[in-house]
Amino acid sequence: MNEKALNVLIKQLETCRTPEVQEAIKEQERLAQISSEKRIAFDNLMDQSITLLRIGSEKFYKKYPQYKDDLPQEDIKFDIALSAFELAVNNPERLSEILSRMDEIDELKRNKEITDSLAKAFYEYIVAFSEFEDQLKQDREKLFSKEYRNKMASFADKGVLLYFLETPDFPILDADITPNDILDLLFFGNSMNTLFSSFFKMKNIGVSMERKMKDLAITIDLLFAGEYRSAARNLFALLDSEHKKAANAYEGILSKRKEYKKGFQRSIKIGELVDRLDDEWYDEAWNRIDQYYAKVVATIPQDGVIHRNSIVHGDYDSQLIDVDRYSVTKLLLLWLNLRLIADSFCIKEEILQNLLQYLPSIILYLKKNES
Repeated sequence: MNEKALNVLIKQLETCRTPEVQEAIKEQERLAQISSEKRIAFDNLMDQSITLLRIGSEKFYKKYPQYKDDLPQEDIKFDIALSAFELAVNNPERLSEILSRMDEIDELKRNKEITDSLAKAFYEYIVAFSEFEDQLKQDREKLFSKEYRNKMASFADKGVLLYFLETPDFPILDADITPNDILDLLFFGNSMNTLFSSFFKMKNIGVSMERKMKDLAITIDLLFAGEYRSAARNLFALLDSEHKKAANAYEGILSKRKEYKKGFQRSIKIGELVDRLDDEWYDEAWNRIDQYYAKVVATIPQDGVIHRNSIVHGDYDSQLIDVDRYSVTKLLLLWLNLRLIADSFCIKEEILQNLLQYLPSIILYLKKNES
C-alpha cells in the first residue's frame, strides 16, 4: 500500500468514525437485521401460500370449471383486486358459493387457515422496513452536512458517485484528498468485497439475480487482475439490466404495462419515480447518477468517460478501447448507486402488490388486536 493511500485510510479512521456516526451505524444495523428477519418470516409463509394456491387452484378449476369466468383474470394487479371487490359487492351469493366450494379443496382450506398469520407477518415486515428507512433518512439529514454534500457533488461531476453512503464514511472534506484517492482506497485490503458484501450474502435469489451476482464477482476479479476492458464490458451489461429494472418498477400494477426500450425513455420514467419518493437525498442522487449515465452511453465520446460503443462493439482499431482502472471503478460505483435506487423501487413495488392482496386481511388482523 502506498503512502498516500495509507494517509487517506488514517484520515478516514480519524475523521469519519466519530461516536455519532458509530452510533448511527449500530442502530442502522439493528433495524436492518429486524427488517431482514421479518422479511424472511413473511417470505416463508408466502412460499407456503403460493404452493397451496397453485395446487389448490388446479384442483378447484378441474372440479368446478364453471367458476373460472367469475374469478378475476386481468393482467393489471389493481384490477384483479378491484374485480374481487366488485364480485363481493354485486353478487355476494355467488362469491359465498365459490368460497364454500373452495373449502372442499384441502390446499385452499389450508391456505385460508394461514391467512391471518400471513397478514400479521406482512404487516410486521412493512413496519420494520419503514422504521429502517426512516432511520436512514434521518441519519442522512443529520450526519451529512451541506459542505459534505457539496463535496460529494463535486466528486460526482468527476464520476466518483458516493450516494450509496448511509453515513459520511470517506474523508472527502480534506483538501488534499482527490477523487482518485477514494478509488485507490477501494483496492486496499478487502474494501471492495466489503462494499458489495450485502449483495453476495443475499439468499433465495432467482436465476436472473444469481447470474448478475456471478457477473459482479467476475467483474471485480477482472478489475483486480488488470483486465479492465473485460471488466468494463461486463459492467455495461450489468448497468443496462439495472437501468431497465428501475424503469420497469410499478408497471402492470395501477396501469397497463409499458416497455421502455430506449435509455432516454427509461431515464425519464426513473426520474418520475424518484420525484414520487419525496426525498431530497434521492432527488440529488438521481440527478448526478443520470448525468453520468448519459455520458457513459453517449454515442459521441466524452472526456474522461469510457466509450461504451467502442467496448461493446469491439472497435479494436480505436484507442478508445484502452481503459484504466479508475474509469472502470467509476462504472462500478455507477452500477452500485443505480442498483440501490432500483432495489428501493422494487421493494416498494412488492409491498404495494402484497398490500393490494392482503389489505383486507391486515385490517381484520389489526381490528382483532385493537387495545
